[in-house]
Amino acid sequence: MREEKYLFRFVPTMRCNFNCSYCFEGDVSKRPKETMFDNHTPQEWIDAMKNYSNKKIEIYMWGGEPFMLDGTYEVLKEWLAMDNILPGCRIDTNLFFADKIATLCPSSKLKLNCSYHMQYHTLEQQYEKIKKLKDLDMVGMMNFVASEYNLNKLKNDYKMTVQDLIDKFAQIGVFVNIAGDFSYANNANYERRDEYMKFILQFISPEEWSLLRGDPRKCKCDAGKYFFTVNYDGRLTSCIDDKVYGNFFEGTLKPAIIAKTCSKLCQSLISYPWRHDNDCNPWSSLTEYVKRCEEHRKTVKTYTDFQF
Repeated sequence: MREEKYLFRFVPTMRCNFNCSYCFEGDVSKRPKETMFDNHTPQEWIDAMKNYSNKKIEIYMWGGEPFMLDGTYEVLKEWLAMDNILPGCRIDTNLFFADKIATLCPSSKLKLNCSYHMQYHTLEQQYEKIKKLKDLDMVGMMNFVASEYNLNKLKNDYKMTVQDLIDKFAQIGVFVNIAGDFSYANNANYERRDEYMKFILQFISPEEWSLLRGDPRKCKCDAGKYFFTVNYDGRLTSCIDDKVYGNFFEGTLKPAIIAKTCSKLCQSLISYPWRHDNDCNPWSSLTEYVKRCEEHRKTVKTYTDFQF
C-alpha cells in the first residue's frame, strides 16, 4: 500500500496590495474578488483539515497575496500545529505583512517564497523583513525578478549587480532566486533573448529553464495522484483533468491509482516536479529547488552582468 501523502494547494485570494508591472497574473484590478473565506469561516477550514489526520499533508498557498486576509493567519496557525502537516509548506508572499506573519503564525514548517519588489520596499526594508523571518527559520528563498525596472534600480540606487544582491543575503543564509521576466524570457521575438537567457542561466540550470519555458510535451504526471487544488467550495481537483477527486469539507479523497498523461506546460516549480520527464523531488519543492540551483551555481566560473 502506498503512503497516504498529499500536497494540497490553496488560493486564499487573487487580490494583491501590490501591482507589479511584471506580474504574470496581470493588473490586480481585473482579478477575481472572491476569497476562500467568503462562504466558509476560518474555523470551518481548520476543522476540515482534521478530517485528514490519518494522511500526511503538505500545504501550498499562492495568489494574490495570501496574507492580506486575516483568515490566512488563523488557519495556518492551527494547521501547522497538527501532527499530520508536513514540514516544507510553501507560501508565496510579497513580505509586506512580514511582522504580522512572524507574530501570528510563526512556524519552521513554513518555507516562504519571499518576493522582492523594488518599487515597494527599499533594500534596507527588505533585508530587515527577511532577517526577521529567517531568524524564525521560515524563509525558503527570496525571489527577485530580473525586470528592467528592478535591474536599473539595483544599479542606479544601490550601485549593485545581481551577484552583489545574492552575496548580501547569503550573509544571513538566505538564497536569492533570480527569475526571468516573462515579457523577455518567454518572448521569442525579444531581440536580446539569447543574451538575457544566458544571464539567467548563471543562476538556474538549463534543465530548469526548459521545464519552465520549454515546449509542451506529453508525459505521465502524478497530479491527480498526490497533488490537488482545494477550491473555495471544498472540491478537490487537479490540473491534469476536470475530475473531482473529493471534498475538503466532507473529508473525502479518491486519488487516481495510476499516473495520467498530460501535455500541458507546467510553468511553476510547484507543478513540474510531478511530471515524469524530470528527476525533481516534488515534496518540499521550494527547498529542493534551492538545492538544485545551489549545485548549478557551483559550476559557473565567472559572472556576466546584464543591463537593459
